[in-house]
Amino acid sequence: MRAGWEELRGDQGAGTSSSRRAAGRSGSRRRLALRWRTIVFAILALGGLGGVGWGTARFLLDDPRFYLATVELHGRSFAPASQVEDRFVSDRGRSLLRVPLEERRRAVEQIPWVRSATVTRVFPARIAVTIQERVPVAFLWTDDGIALIDAAGMVLDFPSDASFTFPVVRGISAGESPADRRAKMELFTALLNDLDRGDRRLRDEISEVDVSDPQDARAVVTDSSGAILLHLGHQEFLTRYLLYASRIGEWKKKFANLQSIDLRFEGQVVINPDPPRTPTASRPVAGSSSRPPSP
Repeated sequence: MRAGWEELRGDQGAGTSSSRRAAGRSGSRRRLALRWRTIVFAILALGGLGGVGWGTARFLLDDPRFYLATVELHGRSFAPASQVEDRFVSDRGRSLLRVPLEERRRAVEQIPWVRSATVTRVFPARIAVTIQERVPVAFLWTDDGIALIDAAGMVLDFPSDASFTFPVVRGISAGESPADRRAKMELFTALLNDLDRGDRRLRDEISEVDVSDPQDARAVVTDSSGAILLHLGHQEFLTRYLLYASRIGEWKKKFANLQSIDLRFEGQVVINPDPPRTPTASRPVAGSSSRPPSP
């Protein structure tokens, strides 16, 4: 009986195992079918979204309501608005989506007065351009007349409706490389910044700076008795200028025709080292002329 019972149990085990295998195959088929249904639904959903996206894109590209109509300019004081707008002439009558923003930003930044710019789309039909302008720090004599120049050496057209009070810079040509102009302006700004350490009013006593020689900033100081050319070198500007200021009364008494002073040498001062010269332009005064007189 036990052997028969054991045989019966063996038959039942075999049947149970077969049932389990059949159930496992059925479950796998259901999971596979569910997976495929999910994939199909996802494809259909994406296709629908893609169709909507494509339709929206075509709508924005082709509908005249989204064609560029206006270029808005923000942050401008002296940069010519017409020069900014000219960068978008080819975009007029085209969809905002077709305007290459990065390319237009670079084009706007080629305008001398523009230091940096951002260009954004404003739907339905506007482009907004926000600029940061360059800040002039001096007048510059050029072959074409008076211009302005910033601390980086960028030469700027003189705005017709503006007034500035700056020293005049000489020794820089618009035809020089940007690197050369920048190096010379670094000498100029180093001079003024060093004077500011003593008293910011000291810079107001400087009417002109010649930076032709990168080792010698030559500053013209103008007072009631005339103009004096100071050789200040390329460092220790404040120390040398204060020496001049403290001794100028004494030197004027000793030298009747005092035109230039070389202060570059430690422990000594050279009086009138330069050939006689005719004093040149003084700096313009705020509230009078916006341009220095011709040399």
